[in-house]
Amino acid sequence: MAASIEELRQQLASDVASDRIAAALDLRFVRSAEAAALLRQAAQDAVPLVRVYAAVGLARQDLDQAFETLVILLKSDPDGSVRAEAAGSLGLLRDRQAFEPLVDAYENDGDWIVRYSAIVALGQLAEPRSFAVFSAALDSPIEMIRDGAIGALGELGDRRAVERLLPLVGHPEAEVRRRVAVALGKIGDPASQSALGFLAKDDDPKVAEAAQSAMQALERP
Repeated sequence: MAASIEELRQQLASDVASDRIAAALDLRFVRSAEAAALLRQAAQDAVPLVRVYAAVGLARQDLDQAFETLVILLKSDPDGSVRAEAAGSLGLLRDRQAFEPLVDAYENDGDWIVRYSAIVALGQLAEPRSFAVFSAALDSPIEMIRDGAIGALGELGDRRAVERLLPLVGHPEAEVRRRVAVALGKIGDPASQSALGFLAKDDDPKVAEAAQSAMQALERP
């Protein structure tokens, strides 16, 4: 039987860290103003894992109940895992007012996992201004950030991305080529047809399959 809000409130006030962690975990599945208030309280807990679960739970609350707290966590929490989760939750809220704090996190946070999470979150906003950020992230020496940028460019669907993605068609890593094929298919620019045709003959079956699916998508009216 699920705990009541009052029971979760008491659990969150416990001196025992494991109780507060359990409460924050359970609050992820409750969507209400009362739950949001408790999650905002949990976001100030001394234990990083409580704050992580608070950030996760806030992504399921109404925007006006969650946005400000998530931005504060992203900008100022001392723990990188909390900042990364806050970035991810801002992406899940899918509100474009998160654009500026997410760009700031990508450009200035010292933890690469936070920068990666910011790129992925920006990809969920469908914000045209993100193109320049994603384009620059393709040159990141950190593979996960580069790969996140490839996917984000596909989600954005800006045809300018085709020119930036084409040089990666011959990348030595099969997973990069597969991601490029998927992204080109989502962008849907006929200019990528020849590149997809090349990838459709790739030695790696996953790359070839992704390219073939992308070509079929381009052929649909």
